[in-house]
Amino acid sequence: MKKYLIIKLVIIILNYGCSSDEELIEPRNSFTRIYETQQFSDGYEPMAIVQTSDSGYLTLSKTEQWKAHLFKSDEEGMSQWEMTLEEPLVSPLPHLFAQDSGFIMFGMNELSQSLEVHSVNPATGTVSQINTISNVRYPLAVHRTADNGWIFLGYDRESRSSTLHAYTNAFTEIWSESYGVEEDVEEYVINHVAGVGSALPFFVGTNGNYVYFNGFYNYSFSLVFANQSNGELAGTLHGYRDESVISALHPIAAEQYALAQSKFGQGALLTNAPISERTIAVGSDLPTVDFNEIDENARVIIKEITQAGQDIILYGTQTKRRQLVFYAYAKESGELMSINYLGQTNPYLLGDFTVTGDGGLVVAAETYVAGRFSRLQLFKLSEQEFSGWF
Repeated sequence: MKKYLIIKLVIIILNYGCSSDEELIEPRNSFTRIYETQQFSDGYEPMAIVQTSDSGYLTLSKTEQWKAHLFKSDEEGMSQWEMTLEEPLVSPLPHLFAQDSGFIMFGMNELSQSLEVHSVNPATGTVSQINTISNVRYPLAVHRTADNGWIFLGYDRESRSSTLHAYTNAFTEIWSESYGVEEDVEEYVINHVAGVGSALPFFVGTNGNYVYFNGFYNYSFSLVFANQSNGELAGTLHGYRDESVISALHPIAAEQYALAQSKFGQGALLTNAPISERTIAVGSDLPTVDFNEIDENARVIIKEITQAGQDIILYGTQTKRRQLVFYAYAKESGELMSINYLGQTNPYLLGDFTVTGDGGLVVAAETYVAGRFSRLQLFKLSEQEFSGWF
């Protein structure tokens, strides 16, 4: 087990007009920490962060290009345990799902390219295999449905098609369907799972009676809709090859989505996009708003939160200057409420963020110490700091 040297970065907060008896923000409510391993070759690309039952944090990252790395810290961000999972599980999918007293994570079997299912116990720091699902090859994305079932996105290199697979909570198959790809994209898929070059924005989700996935279909990287009951193709929002694509999506209502788009490297957002799930359209026709500061091909995460009784759509990504940036929109009106930045001293790449039990926000990011050495960093904002965004 590696021993981490924690670098504490001091955040100076100026409070204007506050009373002298205002409570001080405790370290567990607000901190910024970089986890330095003292090994130059180490590198961590965070993919998911969740809060655990003891108010600590569990982070899932990629390391050594495609290995899964788990890191557990307490409520003040102090390290408790970490591990790098050895083969055969590689290429972890960017989610940790709460299950019983722990979490479920997914990845790919290095030898068979099948889907691996593992459980994580954050209290003991143990990981156990639950299942290997051989029908899902080259797993690319996962979604938990409203009834606690699962939908997986994969790729079948033999039939050259993207695949969807619906499973029960106990991992019994309900249906599977294939969606043909007319061009040879195997190299793109293999590079993605192997952590070579820029990751592609694969994802899968549901909205009402439809399941959608972002992946290769026909001649391009497209947003594809299917019936949730059987996977039958319903509609498509075509991209242009892998250069003009939807990069993130969050359903708001029937035929209404918040989304991000990457158009030849240019970032764009749209909070109330009208998309019919049963029609064929082109993504470049969407009236998105360009944000020139968004880093080229940056990962974008969209989550819906509630602040002071108001529903908010919160986008997270990074700028060309490699600051973390968060765009807050009112869900009902679609109006931009605020733009907020984190990180000044180092370059940062966004991994994930989540609202915490105390009403604050925790953010996992990849940073570069001395501009060269990839390290995991956590930002924790208190309820007071986070509510100031809105």
